[in-house]
Amino acid sequence: MDNLNDLTIEKMFGIPKLLPLREDEYAVDGLPYCKKCKTARFVDITTSDNERHLIRTNCDCLEAELKKKQQQEAIERRIADFKKRQKLTMMGEKYLNARFNDAIITENNEKAYESARNYVLNAKQIKENNIGLYIYGDNSSGKTYLIACICNALVELGYSCTFTSIPKLLAEINRKTRENGMSQAEIVDTLSKKSFVFIDDLGKEFLGNRQDYEWVKAEKLLLEVLNARYGNGLPTIFTSNYSFEDFATKFGLDKAILERVNEMSTKVIKLEGDNFRDEALQEKAKIADKLGI
Repeated sequence: MDNLNDLTIEKMFGIPKLLPLREDEYAVDGLPYCKKCKTARFVDITTSDNERHLIRTNCDCLEAELKKKQQQEAIERRIADFKKRQKLTMMGEKYLNARFNDAIITENNEKAYESARNYVLNAKQIKENNIGLYIYGDNSSGKTYLIACICNALVELGYSCTFTSIPKLLAEINRKTRENGMSQAEIVDTLSKKSFVFIDDLGKEFLGNRQDYEWVKAEKLLLEVLNARYGNGLPTIFTSNYSFEDFATKFGLDKAILERVNEMSTKVIKLEGDNFRDEALQEKAKIADKLGI
């Protein structure tokens, strides 16, 4: 049949004009098949008025390539979307790549990471029930990295998050007077609507004199943020160098703040026994030694 011209075939069999072959095709009864996977690259359709049409289509291997390309494009879109939403978290560059799978798990933090993973796995119920966390421990115990893992995992799941600190928010408000930063009302309104808000290093902003202007501003901003999120029933995750008992007694804060932090910290997690900063410095020192420094 390969030697018959299109007109002869149409007259003998009622088949419409044949599809021209491509370099990677061979013909079976004058119709195109893929040389690689040996499957057809056409469909034969008969319309309601009995007209037959040959329409080009993908063979199995081209269909597989198309599916793979679509999957890759979907992955790239998800990554781009993730990075866009991650940028909105205000997270510092240092923690953008924090992931549970890359965390250094020790005997001291194993339970904390298990709780953190479960927090993410049950994010829907966590959000619905407004379950917050208060994570405390010494400097360099890994508190910030832990909550960065939680934040990034929640962002991957599609939740809106903000990862910040009170000093960072105050700096943004101060920038408002110089450039186009956000006002305090705008910041509070934004944070009031986020699915999850992470407030890092709570307490450090209150180490100065209680009469200082910045101290007073920090207290006022913290209370407004807490009240806004409490009113909307949305979870907040805190880290601090201080246990809640120390936090409550050390700074002489407004009682309303202490009550809010206490109410919003459904679960308290302590990190102790590790000093990741010392380990990082030791690794850097080894590199410096190798470089003859």
